[in-house]
Amino acid sequence: LTDATDTLGQVVHRYFFAHRVDARLHPRLRIGLWETVVLAGVDRNFDGRYRNPVTLLLLANQYGLGDQGNILMGLDLHWRASRQLTLQGQFALDDFQYQNRSGATRVPDRYAFTLAATGPLAHRIGWRAMYTQASSLAFRASNPFENFTDAGVGLGRNFAGNDQLSLSASALVARHWLVTPELTLLRQGDATLTDPFPQGTARGNTPTLFSGTVERTWRAALGLSGQQGRLALRGNMGLHLIDNADHVAGRSRTRFVGQLSATLALVASGRF
Repeated sequence: LTDATDTLGQVVHRYFFAHRVDARLHPRLRIGLWETVVLAGVDRNFDGRYRNPVTLLLLANQYGLGDQGNILMGLDLHWRASRQLTLQGQFALDDFQYQNRSGATRVPDRYAFTLAATGPLAHRIGWRAMYTQASSLAFRASNPFENFTDAGVGLGRNFAGNDQLSLSASALVARHWLVTPELTLLRQGDATLTDPFPQGTARGNTPTLFSGTVERTWRAALGLSGQQGRLALRGNMGLHLIDNADHVAGRSRTRFVGQLSATLALVASGRF
């Protein structure tokens, strides 16, 4: 990852390592286990024990040579329950407190998960439902150089302390075009991945899921993608109704968000 500089002006080297194992337990069921780690330190190298593809990071880091990295473990699940229904899930665990769960200096659980379901509605129509959630302190650590970020941008997710519910459908129109209406509710606390990790009683008072004033965004959108001849188009437009905008209680905002991309294929022939 990108090097950082500490308060003394020293260069902190940062590394990201991940591995996973997948298993197909049944023609309709797949499962994946994975773990990742962010390593950081002044003049630190990519330690040899992490180069071993069969090393269990949790054992090597937590119980082997000491807590010298930020470990994130996860589980992926893909199950085709029937011809009409496919279920998917992903769960990531950064830290779970099984002892001090209510004290003034407790550490809130750090986790994230996503659940999704898809299926057909008709011959040319499909549906999808998705719910995702990330706790307030997910992807952060007491050592800021061990956050799951690179140059301030999240490795995977770019926000925590939020949840989202989305419902969408996809319909094939005129053989070449896919139309996708969508309804979404997004709730976002005021925490960011680059905020300092709270300490002491401030940490104990941090809500597990939402912190501060929660911003709510209601989104109604329509997507379009397809190709006609040599012209390929992809676009999406949505109307956002925002409550507690910018995490200010009572502030409302309405805005339109849209994007459009076009690709034109050109063909030339002849002899060199």
